[in-house]
Amino acid sequence: MRPWIRNCLFLLFLPSLLWGQPADLGPRGSAGDANSEDDTQRSVVKTRNRLLNKSIEVLSEREVDEQLENLGLSREGSIYTRRKRLKAALGEKEDNKPDFAALAGTTKKDLPMVIENAAEGELMRVDQTKGGVLVLRGRVRIKLRSGSLEAETISVDSDRQEVYAEGGIKFEDGRAKITGDKFIYDYKLDKGVVYNTKGTVAPAYFFGEKVKKLDDKRYMLEMGYFTSCNAEKPHYSFKVDKVVLYQDRTVVGTNVRFQVGGTTVFWLPFFYNNNLGNGWTTQAGKNNTQGLFIQNSLQWSTIPSWSWTPMGYKFRADFYEKTGQAFQMEMWRQSNNLNYLIDIGYANHKAYQITSGFEDRFANYGLGTSAVTNQVDKGNFWGTNIPNIGEDRDPWWKGRIFLNSKMNNTEKDVTRNLSVQYENFTNRLFEYEYGNRYQPSNSLQSLYTFRDVRYGYVRNNLEWKLDYTENRGDLSVNINMKRNMLFYNLSPLSKSGYFPTVDILPSVTIKNSSEIAKLPYFETPVYWDVYLTNTLMRFYGVPTQEKLKIPTSDGSYDNPNGDYKENLLRTQNFLQGETGFRTSMNFGSYVSLAPSVYYGAKKQSAQLPAGNADTVSTNFTSLERSLARDSYQYFRTNTNLRIGAPILFFNATYRKLEAEKPDLQDPILMKNRQHEMELSLESYALENFEVSLKTIRDLRTFSDEYQPQPTSQERWYYTVFRFAGYIDFLDGFSKRKRTLLERKRSFYTGLFFNNDFVYHTPLHRPLSNNFTLSYKMGGFRLPFLRYIRELEVGGTWYHIYYASMMDNYRIYAKASIDITREFGFEAEIDSRVTEPWRYTNQTDNYYYQRYILNTDPTSPFTSMNMNSTNFGQDIINGSGINGTQARQTTALNVNRAMAVLKYNLHTMNFRLGLSSDLRSVPGGITGASQVTFYDQSIFFSISLTDFSLGQEDSSQLSRIRLFRFRKRPLRTGYTEGVESE
Repeated sequence: MRPWIRNCLFLLFLPSLLWGQPADLGPRGSAGDANSEDDTQRSVVKTRNRLLNKSIEVLSEREVDEQLENLGLSREGSIYTRRKRLKAALGEKEDNKPDFAALAGTTKKDLPMVIENAAEGELMRVDQTKGGVLVLRGRVRIKLRSGSLEAETISVDSDRQEVYAEGGIKFEDGRAKITGDKFIYDYKLDKGVVYNTKGTVAPAYFFGEKVKKLDDKRYMLEMGYFTSCNAEKPHYSFKVDKVVLYQDRTVVGTNVRFQVGGTTVFWLPFFYNNNLGNGWTTQAGKNNTQGLFIQNSLQWSTIPSWSWTPMGYKFRADFYEKTGQAFQMEMWRQSNNLNYLIDIGYANHKAYQITSGFEDRFANYGLGTSAVTNQVDKGNFWGTNIPNIGEDRDPWWKGRIFLNSKMNNTEKDVTRNLSVQYENFTNRLFEYEYGNRYQPSNSLQSLYTFRDVRYGYVRNNLEWKLDYTENRGDLSVNINMKRNMLFYNLSPLSKSGYFPTVDILPSVTIKNSSEIAKLPYFETPVYWDVYLTNTLMRFYGVPTQEKLKIPTSDGSYDNPNGDYKENLLRTQNFLQGETGFRTSMNFGSYVSLAPSVYYGAKKQSAQLPAGNADTVSTNFTSLERSLARDSYQYFRTNTNLRIGAPILFFNATYRKLEAEKPDLQDPILMKNRQHEMELSLESYALENFEVSLKTIRDLRTFSDEYQPQPTSQERWYYTVFRFAGYIDFLDGFSKRKRTLLERKRSFYTGLFFNNDFVYHTPLHRPLSNNFTLSYKMGGFRLPFLRYIRELEVGGTWYHIYYASMMDNYRIYAKASIDITREFGFEAEIDSRVTEPWRYTNQTDNYYYQRYILNTDPTSPFTSMNMNSTNFGQDIINGSGINGTQARQTTALNVNRAMAVLKYNLHTMNFRLGLSSDLRSVPGGITGASQVTFYDQSIFFSISLTDFSLGQEDSSQLSRIRLFRFRKRPLRTGYTEGVESE
């Protein structure tokens, strides 16, 4: 028989084979009537399915979720998947597709699969139960419940409800794409196994003996390896005995070996990963003061199993030749109800001193010799005057805890918020010495942060804080406790530490704001505000040493070796309460008035410690008088008038506060504690431009005793004119979309500028001008550069009129550029002009001494460089072309410079960097003076910052960081509506 005839007969008899009914080609009898009834039944089912299909397609997402919840089904997945799940549950099936209900031994609504393509088919066995084995051959493609399968041969067993496939297996299930030699699938349980497999669960690639589909979200790989490298021979991979891959990119594996080029680099007994991101970094290098060093960072993220457990960890282990070792750990959690950061650290610090010798940068194969020594003076030997010189180690500890807990009950309109902050350092230089490194960021996983500036981490101040706020409807109650601490250098230095300066124990604030009425004409609400606060504060002085209980032979109770204790100066109390009304009125579209009026009272008092009650000093008496003047009943008003449209509007704010019944009358201010008018003219005609002119007029009435009385001109405050904006070279001045995601592009270029001109109104002359200009671009590809991730060049000029020798200049630039797919560089430089008079040609001794130092201009003066220069000449001299002496006498000095060459192999990153930071350390016998020098280091970094498979390369700039430059530049400094980077 010819093949095409056999195929035609197979297609003719296939419906009867599937339904278990013989083909009836003759006249219809009783069997024909039964078939007619079946046809009618099928027509009804098809009609019902068509109507059901149309009705489900028009349901909204919320309605689909509600119906799935009623049926007890999952609501996960896309809206397409949820609609499909709902159709399957209600018995809907697509038309024009073969029906395998009989073959599966189930009804039609439990449709297991659909044949999409087959060259030929054969039913191997048919019995009275309508069971059998259907064999399909030749480029077979069938659609399963949760994917599709392609193979050379597919056998469907109706008894076991299994599918067997061999030859050229291709299985697709959502993001999973699997190939192999053999395939077994249970279409009742929707589970399967592929042998000798190779495939992807995007974005991971895996290879192994077999892969099992455990359920809709999980795949398990046995005796294989997985990687996110898409090369034919992967550059790196994770070799495992068993690994489970989830569709949400979570990976769980055992006996994991990380291999690079087939060589095992490190081994992990257990591997857990999720899409929150992980990172590992190792860097080694050479620093002027730290010597040779190696730094290690491991960032690990998990999906918390409990409502309070961390979602991320960061471990750091650092080893330094000259300064010791440091070990630190961070844990954090981010959720709707609980957020916290726990940061603890220990350092085995080695004391060091900077030597007077210069560093030879060409010694030790170019690494140089360290200009510091660990041979320090540890004091005299016990009972002798012999100095003890040697290595001195000191354990340092640090701890920081930031916690925020929230509760929101919308039914009862109750919210609670608890915040706790605690930080403590045994030595204020902990982060100064051990805080600089390249490391993955906590907020954006797998992204590098720039090398930290060391001198910015001296922690002279600490703050302990507890804040609790509860809102019930219009009522708000806040309880706040706080302690501020300051680091004191004490004698001996071993007694130095943190001691309190101010305590708040506690501060209680109660507020209520209720809408009591509406203005009849304006239809705006009138609010009744009630405010009550009470604060108890303690003020401390310089710590004092404990006294001896038994005096010495000379009658002194001073103990030079005694411990220091806090020195309480006074306890101060502040109480204030007020009530009032506020509303707003709109007179058309261009005029609005927002008045408010309040009446209240406040009381301040102070008490000496119990032990010092009899010692009332003159200073304390002055304080009591000052607090008595600030204790009174008062009436205050704050009214705002706005006229105009955003293109140009006038804004006036009137403030007045009159004191009644003070404890002690102020002889100068009398009742007028505040009386002023703030005036401004502003324009927001363009979306990202701001033009404003602001000043304040003092309206207070002073007593006749105050002489001389201020003139009308002296009552004006400084006038500030601001002109700022961002010029987008792509969109111009047109209204831009809010985010880059809405614009659907990831590149930007533009010019940011800000100019603040301050006019000294009382003296009728300019006072200062602060101008900043910056060009920013990123996301571009050029023929000779693969990708410009970030490029910014800018500067600031702060000019003081009539004293331009005190001008300030800053020039900075930074860039992150990929030259090829793997190779690129990062650079940053920040320069300051430290001798501005050399740029303004005010270099004569007469001008500087007469107008700046107020000294005799005829006296000899040689302590400063008074040679004129310019920016171009400083650039040439700073390069070293004209010699070392010319480079050391430039007016433009580098504050910070860094350059990094980077080589990226997928998610494995190699970096070679050089940094130079202007650093200051305490000097002299008491540490009161400063020693300033350049702290230079060279380092090599190796990092793997993408354990989570498929995240962007760690060096790539995310859209979130790109959008940093697209925020409204004029919103900087506002506390409301601030958008973080």
